[in-house]
Amino acid sequence: NTEFPLPDNISNFTELGNGSINFQTKMSLKDTIAFYRAAFAKAGYKEREINTAITDGTFSLVFDGHASGKAIVIQGVDLGGSTNVNIRFEDV
Repeated sequence: NTEFPLPDNISNFTELGNGSINFQTKMSLKDTIAFYRAAFAKAGYKEREINTAITDGTFSLVFDGHASGKAIVIQGVDLGGSTNVNIRFEDV
């Protein structure tokens, strides 16, 4: 149960409290970034590009526009064959 969009084929889904979630997906880091940019744009959220950070093995994206007034923070780490994803609300 989460209001965040989830890609197909996730594993190890964990609710961390306060709406925060963590899971792994077989999607590559690049595909995971593309999935969340498209999903959140479609939902009407705007990427706060000044906070975007992407490296060869990690990413961090921040989206504004949620009704709570909080930012949605999405972070991912390449685990070599899968990507660990953490999504949470944050006062950023």
